[in-house]
Amino acid sequence: MLPDVRSTLKQFWGFDTFRPGQEEVIEHVLAGHDTLALLPTGAGKSLCYQLPTLHQGGLCLVISPLIALMLDQVDRARSIGIKAGAVMSGMTSSSIENTLEDAAQGRLSLLFLSPERIGTELFQGRLPRMPISLIAVDEAHCISQWGYDFRPAYQRISELRPVHPEAPVLALTATATARVVEDIQRLLAFRAPNVVRTSFRRPEITFWVSHGEDKLARLLKILNRTQGSSIVYVQQRRTADQLAAHLEHHGIHCAAYHAGMDRSERDRVQAEWASGTLPCVVATNAFGMGIDRSDVRSVIHWSPPNDLESYYQEAGRAGRDGKPAFAFVLCDGADPELIRERVEAGFPSLAEVRKVFQAFSNIHRIASGSGLHESYPVHLNELAGKAGIRTGTALHALKALELNGTLVLSEGVHTPSRVQIKADHATIMRSRKNDKCMGAVLEAVRSAHGGLFEGLVIVEEERLARMSAISVQEVVDRLKELHRLDLIHYRSRDDDPQVTLLVPRPDAAALYLAPEALALRKDRALKRMRAMLSYLAPDVRCREQELLAYFSEVPKEACGQCDRCVARKRKEGGSLEQDMERIRWEMDQTGT
Repeated sequence: MLPDVRSTLKQFWGFDTFRPGQEEVIEHVLAGHDTLALLPTGAGKSLCYQLPTLHQGGLCLVISPLIALMLDQVDRARSIGIKAGAVMSGMTSSSIENTLEDAAQGRLSLLFLSPERIGTELFQGRLPRMPISLIAVDEAHCISQWGYDFRPAYQRISELRPVHPEAPVLALTATATARVVEDIQRLLAFRAPNVVRTSFRRPEITFWVSHGEDKLARLLKILNRTQGSSIVYVQQRRTADQLAAHLEHHGIHCAAYHAGMDRSERDRVQAEWASGTLPCVVATNAFGMGIDRSDVRSVIHWSPPNDLESYYQEAGRAGRDGKPAFAFVLCDGADPELIRERVEAGFPSLAEVRKVFQAFSNIHRIASGSGLHESYPVHLNELAGKAGIRTGTALHALKALELNGTLVLSEGVHTPSRVQIKADHATIMRSRKNDKCMGAVLEAVRSAHGGLFEGLVIVEEERLARMSAISVQEVVDRLKELHRLDLIHYRSRDDDPQVTLLVPRPDAAALYLAPEALALRKDRALKRMRAMLSYLAPDVRCREQELLAYFSEVPKEACGQCDRCVARKRKEGGSLEQDMERIRWEMDQTGT
């Protein structure tokens, strides 16, 4: 690695050395090679495209499916002096045009884009003028129908290559089987096969599957014995609320976190978790949580996920600081059948899909043939009620339409409020001077935040209220009025998922889902489910070996620290290694 690249690493990120795998990936990118980087969760994948872009100049186009990820990366890039922007659902047409024009004019180093935006006229019209030096594809497993989170729009990414043939492609993912690795390179039109992988092995994490009937007792023992912060993953919001209350009653300081909670309560939990004052969170994983702590000591699944890809990503949030951590799965006799039911529920009938889409169109009053690239909030309970079906079925019906290319479902995430000033300086000054009501809020926004003329900036209504000596609701109302007057663009914080139509609204009765494609997807989902059940089996030789083998990595030896390795050594009369003895015996004392 060239010394000046290391100086860039030090200058912008403050690091003297790279994490495992980063240096090799960056070398390939700077040499102009198409590269697939298989790096585990928390390995610092974003640096692998940000640093080469800063070093060689030009624009890095980052394709990402997650709004939360895009917003987070834009904020982090800007915080260290990298000019970044994003185009996503919920933005106005003028904001999208301004961001794309900034990219075309060379005023951005990073442009984050959802894959569904590739085919839009606004993007295609500026694509030839963009000085693209690198195309980065995050969550690259989404391009493969063999992947666990297939997104059809990902298969359009290869259309970028003929327009900018000199720009290499960097594909990044934390989870990919051998079949998915092959698909990624083929579908992104790699000029030559090139995979950089680090081991999926996380030696700092002890994987443990606990079988029994009293899950609550086992969970309490784990939390009481394991020092440090913990995340408990559950499948349903109701379970999150009930379980958090149980743990609090038993002296475990914790809180629930899910999309059905009041916004202020979510804000409080998120702030306490980020500050370290809240040691335990019980969270659903349906729409994500925005985990960003390196010191998580245990990740506990109250019930098993549907597949090993999801499990590996969630369990991988433990031990990012490299210190010993644990990944527990609590199982009882009912779990295998519950997993099968969840997978089966993921494939609603055509009649149910049509009901959901008709209800969605009615709720938002979308006329037939309209709504192209428009985004609409989704309240799943309301949608399910209108369609006369279960909430989970409504969600899976939307996902079926996403796979069909009719729409894209953006995950519900905690997205903070953002403001961008659209009017020129003179107009803003006149408004501040002549309108006392609006002027106070404008002055507070300008005093509290920089970069408001360049792009959307995170704002906190509570802070603006204190600075303006008015209520939070008054701040919100005035920001909305400034937005209506076209002086600013105000995007209020939101946690609901959104649907963006990728085609003009079709007639619900004419919707068609190819039965062959549905059968193929269901078969693949069932295969992933069976792999999950195999991992959970009480008679496997080693949990880590089972996990690594699934991701096509040949494990050299048993991990020596999972529940199966510990049980086998005790049965065989072997001794535990001295450096692992404390950890293993402590886990044994939990009764797991």
